[in-house]
Amino acid sequence: MDALQLDTQIVTPASRPGFFGTLAGGEWAQGLAARIAVKLLAKPRRIGSRVFAARHAQVRELLCRDLDFVIAPINDSKIRDVNAGAFVLGMDRSERLERERRALYEALEAVDMDGLRAGVAADIDRVLGAVPPGGEIDIVGGYARPIAARTAQRLFGITGPDEKSFMEVVRSIFAHTFLNLGDDPVIRDRAIKAGRYMSGWYADEIARRRASGELGEDMMGRLLRRGIVDDDGARRTLGGMLVGSIDTTATCVAKIIKVASRDSDLRYAMTRDARDPQRLDGWCNEALRRWSHNPLVMRRAAVDCALAGTKVRKGDTMFALTQAAMFDPSVFYDPKRMDPERDSSIYLHLGWGLHPCSGRPVNRFQIPMLVGALLERGIERTGKISWAGPFPDKIVARLREGAR
Repeated sequence: MDALQLDTQIVTPASRPGFFGTLAGGEWAQGLAARIAVKLLAKPRRIGSRVFAARHAQVRELLCRDLDFVIAPINDSKIRDVNAGAFVLGMDRSERLERERRALYEALEAVDMDGLRAGVAADIDRVLGAVPPGGEIDIVGGYARPIAARTAQRLFGITGPDEKSFMEVVRSIFAHTFLNLGDDPVIRDRAIKAGRYMSGWYADEIARRRASGELGEDMMGRLLRRGIVDDDGARRTLGGMLVGSIDTTATCVAKIIKVASRDSDLRYAMTRDARDPQRLDGWCNEALRRWSHNPLVMRRAAVDCALAGTKVRKGDTMFALTQAAMFDPSVFYDPKRMDPERDSSIYLHLGWGLHPCSGRPVNRFQIPMLVGALLERGIERTGKISWAGPFPDKIVARLREGAR
């Protein structure tokens, strides 16, 4: 496989984020929109064939009523475009969904998470150890994104021809599957090309392992050994999980660090708690309330019904404004205050109901580890974000003199 040709075909080009990305790409605008929405939408509101829910209880109800408000019309066709088949995040409740979800989570539970943590820690030490005191580092392209990619490679069992090609394939697929709300054909075509590479990598590696009899101890090996799904089911499951595993981490780290760099009190508190995993995780959740990696999720109404007193018609597109819900004062007391001791179960960053983010067990430890290590080194300042569509692509940070 020609890696240079691959990069040319599937790389997400440097560009402004576009309408949705502008909302998701501006801390002030996105936070203001969330606070306005939760104040104005005491109950869900219809605008044409779209229904918006912003209060915490209503958002959770929308996401839990998975027979009334379904996900397949939103995600399934896009996932099939790039994954050569279905994945659980595009399936509605069914026997097949339950079987493939069980396979996914049993395999994930059997993976050596302590080993993954050790790999992340070693990668962090290696990358930051190469930056001299007072030096600069790109905290997306030179830090969070490649480290997240190496974690994904250890977890899912494929590497691609080289690291850059691997990351660009995954980013292009993610851009279409979950962020291409306007169905841009250029983004779709790029993702379909990338999806062919990803499916081929998985098919080749699964065939190699079957032929050798050495299935491995990573998630691929666990899926193949359990036999709950066939080899194609294993490929689809691993491909679907891989899609959100790299740029979700990189985007969260970039936004958390940028929020902290603009708030000296928050940065001081986070740095003080950098070695306390529970409190640092709380701070990261709070920073992401200000600037969420994804401020909303969508569903489609499958039947005529109602949500919190608002009539819903079959075919309506439902918008669960998850970031706005995390400013709901009935759940987040004094929502403007940053509080790392809030109950972790009330956050909606990784979804809710039947379809939470499948990579959340890894994100929960990897994101705080990446953030905490940077804060311990000391960040004097950060530059502007360079974007590749909706993705933060580069943020240069200068580390503190005398810190190591």
